[in-house]
Amino acid sequence: QYRMRSLSGIHELELVMADETNDLALLRVVGNVSLTPVVFKEGPSISLGEPVVAVGYPLSNLTGGSVTVTQGGISALTGLRSDSSVLSFTAPIQPGSSGSPLFDMSGQVTGMVTSAIPTAQNMNFAVKACLAIAFLEAAHISPATSRNKPTRAAHDLVRDVQPSLWLIEVRA
Repeated sequence: QYRMRSLSGIHELELVMADETNDLALLRVVGNVSLTPVVFKEGPSISLGEPVVAVGYPLSNLTGGSVTVTQGGISALTGLRSDSSVLSFTAPIQPGSSGSPLFDMSGQVTGMVTSAIPTAQNMNFAVKACLAIAFLEAAHISPATSRNKPTRAAHDLVRDVQPSLWLIEVRA
């Protein structure tokens, strides 16, 4: 069973579909809840060296479930063994960061955090936004997208996207 905690409270979720290859899952909120969706970056997802912000709920049992923000940059446009479905970034992540959005400095989702190499320093991976968009479109969902938005300071970006972020919990 799944549930989420958001600024609007705790809500039950149900699994709609999953893509184990790309580590993506689509969950539906049970009941009628008004939530603010994130905006995905349209077109080429991001450039090498571009700054990014990871925002999520890693180690939520230790942090009290508060949002965590880290900053870094895009270090490679592919993953291990030239995997073109992911990009590599240097914003530090911790256990529980998987599923967190990776934002460019305009607040658009450029990837979804999936994994890290624990023995390497800040060698982290995110599924590219274009694959997440294709996953949603396969479920007949048209995500909000945008091409060009003005960049802004990380603290402004986080304030604006925080209503779109939810802590997903899995209960055994």
